[in-house]
Amino acid sequence: MNQQSKVVRFEKAVVIFANLDKPDTFFGEPGAHKVTIAVDGVIQKKIDDAHGELGGEGKIAGYRVDEDKGTTMTFKTSLYAKDGVKKFPRQWNRNKTPLDSQPERNDVINIITIAKATSVNKAKYTTFYLDAIQLVEKNSVDDAPFDNLDPNEEVFPEVANEPPTDAKLRKAQAEKSEDEKMPWD
Repeated sequence: MNQQSKVVRFEKAVVIFANLDKPDTFFGEPGAHKVTIAVDGVIQKKIDDAHGELGGEGKIAGYRVDEDKGTTMTFKTSLYAKDGVKKFPRQWNRNKTPLDSQPERNDVINIITIAKATSVNKAKYTTFYLDAIQLVEKNSVDDAPFDNLDPNEEVFPEVANEPPTDAKLRKAQAEKSEDEKMPWD
């Protein structure tokens, strides 16, 4: 059975990257709001099931497999950006209160998407459009650990007497013979 669109909900997804506070304009204006998540077995099954129900033809838009980074999926929408809306409006916490800022790396979210069979220049895709997100668990850190350091206090006392890494590198390079040097040395 080939449907035109399908609502797909992904639960407890781990955020890799998000552009929800402002649209990603790397590929031009008006940009798109998007969130990239890590794909586990449960999420993979939901992606595969929706792809199959929508005809199973072509690729899955936003789906990436990388040996080092693992499998990720990016969900996006340009619907609000086209209307000039900077912050993605459909993001809430567990109490159904709008979020002040977007989820960040390692936060856990629920996502509602609209999956559709699409085509671009005769290439067929299953596209999962971002509809809404809900922050389930905040695992990201809001501030850097060095923000409130006392400048007169030793930060890392165990290496206080060692020369800076940059000096170590310069010393090692100076010890190389002329034929071992690289063209940019």
